[in-house]
Amino acid sequence: MNQQEKQPQKDMNVLNKNEKKAFSDKLADFISANRILFIGIAIGIVVAIAAVGIYTAVSENVATASSRAMELAEQKMQQWSQETDEQKKADSEKALLADLDAIAKKWPRTIAAQRALLRKAAILNQKKEYADAEKTALDALARNKNSYAAPIALELAAVSAEEAGNKDAAIAHYTQLAKDYLKDNPVAPHALFNLGRLQEEKSDYKAAMASYNQLVSTFGGSDWALLAKNRIIYLKAKGLAE
Repeated sequence: MNQQEKQPQKDMNVLNKNEKKAFSDKLADFISANRILFIGIAIGIVVAIAAVGIYTAVSENVATASSRAMELAEQKMQQWSQETDEQKKADSEKALLADLDAIAKKWPRTIAAQRALLRKAAILNQKKEYADAEKTALDALARNKNSYAAPIALELAAVSAEEAGNKDAAIAHYTQLAKDYLKDNPVAPHALFNLGRLQEEKSDYKAAMASYNQLVSTFGGSDWALLAKNRIIYLKAKGLAE
């Protein structure tokens, strides 16, 4: 289990220090106070999984022009991420985004185009340009809805939508992910938990219960399922699960 997967359990341990509240109430406060943590984990997942997929795709198809172009863009992105001089970083970012746009335009139906758009969306999200990040992630999804990157694109679109304050759009993206991309998808447990969390925030407790129960039944061994079980307990204790 990697560090990101262990993080929800570690964070839950902090709750045990406060004995004045029932566990479910403490968990509710924790989730509310750490909304950004749950969103931030998504970005880490997106970057990590994309990196694995990119390596595989390039390794299997290094001869194609689109893959070669994307490999060069990946190298530039690595340099950009490590640049400390603000002006140089800004210049590098401008050139990198231009390269990613060029790949997506020149080879629109390739996996390279989808990867380029995913990388661009991640950069825009980091720049807090959330509306453009969501739009770019959805463009990545549309390029190939059957690829390994499709659920990653939906996850990033949902994260960006929530950061922009559009909970309804985030719920729609997570709902599509839960409907179409549960199998062989490492981001699925996190997506289902965030779907339930957002539905709770919208006071749609019936839908939240359904999302949490789906998470528990489908991914019962995950740390996200452990959090979902405690949300179920909380909603039942408060009489909100009817």
